[in-house]
Amino acid sequence: VKNAFLHGILQEEVYMSQPPGFEDPSHPYLVCKLLKSLCGLKQAPRAWNDRFTQFLPSLGFENTYSDSSLFVKHVGHEIVVLLLYVDDIIITGSASGAITQVISALTTEFDIKDLGLLHYFLGIQITKTATGLFLSQTKYVADLLVKSEMFDAKPCDTPCLPYNRLLKEDGDPYSNPKLYRSIVGALQYLTFTRPDIAFSVHQVCQFMQNPMVSHFTAVKRILRYLKGT
Repeated sequence: VKNAFLHGILQEEVYMSQPPGFEDPSHPYLVCKLLKSLCGLKQAPRAWNDRFTQFLPSLGFENTYSDSSLFVKHVGHEIVVLLLYVDDIIITGSASGAITQVISALTTEFDIKDLGLLHYFLGIQITKTATGLFLSQTKYVADLLVKSEMFDAKPCDTPCLPYNRLLKEDGDPYSNPKLYRSIVGALQYLTFTRPDIAFSVHQVCQFMQNPMVSHFTAVKRILRYLKGT
């Protein structure tokens, strides 16, 4: 959605100075009352979300109980599913005609750019196959290896050492806890498509508050495993 935050309707009274080039010379000290949201307002994301989600029921969509960003529309025996992430929208379903109608209605109401088939979303690559969809995070892994300065590291065959138990107080404290948390958080997101590292990531997650050098060594082993796979 282009300029999504400009579509929101404000529930509060918000005022702004007269914008440069549009000042009223007769009343230079007056301010403007906003009728709609603007980019940069702290209310703008919520106002846009309310505006969009309140419009969807008019198209026959219902919000799911499990996810406030997921909407479902039933058309006879067919189904259309819509997922909203800020100003990005994914639409899929069992009937191409129903999907086209939804896209047309959204384009009429909002300024929407149709990017075609989904190939990349939130760090996840989507490839359509004969039997379904294949999800991968190859680029995400490469970017993470560069960020952690492990891109040229020697690969290993397993994400953790067998029978190696990590202890809360094991050796010296790691010098950069912020980096530790950042990398481990990125690894947590990666487990969506890489369940093979889930156990190892769970182990290093236990030491976010006070990581030791030995814990970061375990993190680097996970990265080395990703490098080789």
